[in-house]
Amino acid sequence: MTDFDDDKALQDAEQKRKNLADRTRDDLIHVMGSQQGRRVIWKLLDSAGVFSISFTGDNNATNFNEGRRSEGLRLFSDVMAHCPDLYMTMAKEAKEDEEKS
Repeated sequence: MTDFDDDKALQDAEQKRKNLADRTRDDLIHVMGSQQGRRVIWKLLDSAGVFSISFTGDNNATNFNEGRRSEGLRLFSDVMAHCPDLYMTMAKEAKEDEEKS
């Protein structure tokens, strides 16, 4: 391979990475754009333990909870990076749903 081929391959890989990141962002914004989507995201964040403490007193259970929470925090970070205003809407709707129950 030549340096030109290497540069082209790097450019292609970077473009693919950017396209995937853009699509992921757009997908999340689309899901967060509906009340149903926000309910699903809230449930995922809640079941991942984002809003609770992972510690249980048992190292294995705590480690498991932290792994689950880590994925939830990744989703939370994406929501806050791409549609923080919709997070506030989602939290308000979740509180209203909880009060109705």
